[in-house]
Amino acid sequence: MGARTTGAAVLGGVLLVAAAGCGGPGARATVHGCTGTGDAVAPEVVVTASDNGRRMCLPLHGTVRISLPDAGAGRPGAPVGLSGTALSSVSDHLFRGVSPGTAVLTSEVPACPGSPAPGTVECLALTGWRVTVDVR
Repeated sequence: MGARTTGAAVLGGVLLVAAAGCGGPGARATVHGCTGTGDAVAPEVVVTASDNGRRMCLPLHGTVRISLPDAGAGRPGAPVGLSGTALSSVSDHLFRGVSPGTAVLTSEVPACPGSPAPGTVECLALTGWRVTVDVR
């Protein structure tokens, strides 16, 4: 009975976690493999460093605005790379959905966000950043 109870408890916990991310006001839910709010696909998506690894949905002719922090120590942020044909670059940090399909945006972001404490050395390490965009 102990194993059966444990299995039921684990299954119940998984179902609760799965349900917790969906349906609430403003909740980010996965819709057809894309992150968005409910079934809506926003005409403009703003992605930040915290979106690293996510998959976003974008309607045809929608825009993706990239808002990444600078590289620290007065250095500008890393350029944003684009692969795939679904997006077209409008400017350094603005992209438009030009055809149905998938595109991948890549860049680098500070590995140690925030300013260093007085008298300490600033962390200049960068880490990879990637967001996949599905244009529908």
